Amino acid sequence: MLEALVAAARAARSRAYAPYSRFPVGAAILTAEGAIITGANIENASSGMTVCAERVAVMTAIHAGFRSFQKIALVADCDPPVSPCGACRQVLWELAGSIEVIMSNLENSSSIKPLQELYPYPFGTSLRTENPVNEIELSDNESWRIPVLFHPVGYLSNDYDDPDQIPSNYKELLSRVVIDPEYEEGLYRIENEERIHLIAYLHRAKGYTLKEKRSGRGNEVYGVFACRAPLRPNAIAQTTVDLIDRHKNILTVKGADLINGTPILDLKTVMPLK
Repeated sequence: MLEALVAAARAARSRAYAPYSRFPVGAAILTAEGAIITGANIENASSGMTVCAERVAVMTAIHAGFRSFQKIALVADCDPPVSPCGACRQVLWELAGSIEVIMSNLENSSSIKPLQELYPYPFGTSLRTENPVNEIELSDNESWRIPVLFHPVGYLSNDYDDPDQIPSNYKELLSRVVIDPEYEEGLYRIENEERIHLIAYLHRAKGYTLKEKRSGRGNEVYGVFACRAPLRPNAIAQTTVDLIDRHKNILTVKGADLINGTPILDLKTVMPLK
């Protein structure tokens, strides 16, 4: 899990907004449930308004409903590896406790320390229980409105870098599903399946319309939930493919209508019709 956490922090650097320091930093925090939540530094012309990657990650995780954390990884282009600033050490102490801090750089040099070794005399207590929000109970018709976070388990690899490049005979063509090695054990016996569902995130999709003409349906108008339109309120796709082969964490599949680099959120087996 350490390698996956550092890799997520490295990837998170691409989401930084750092026009002033020119120093993008990525962070990834691991929850007790095994979820990985990322963050990157977000700067501002008023420098006091800048928020570091560590704080973005832990505050995003708190808002997503997580309360217990195991580790946090930081990645930046510097030597020695980047370490949390004093403000971040204080925030991490209160919100996450003395978690393990993995400090890394782009040369894969790393240093690992417990937070309390980096911050031996913190201010205040850790893991507060007096938060009045703890007493708020949302009804079922309210709680569903809170956005949910997903962490991809792998990605799709093929020769099509743009949706317009996917050929009409894609159902006959091969692609590879590359699963993060951390999840390889979850593929146990998947080679016994002939077909699987890929649950994917359409990372290039922007915007949506609730009704539009569908070329594949004679240009008749359909609602977005009544067809397979790629532009949707949530850019999630399900496509069913033939499973051709498995080699360790890599699946060869046939019939994927997805572009190269599409994040894969999950795999599901195809249940036989009764």
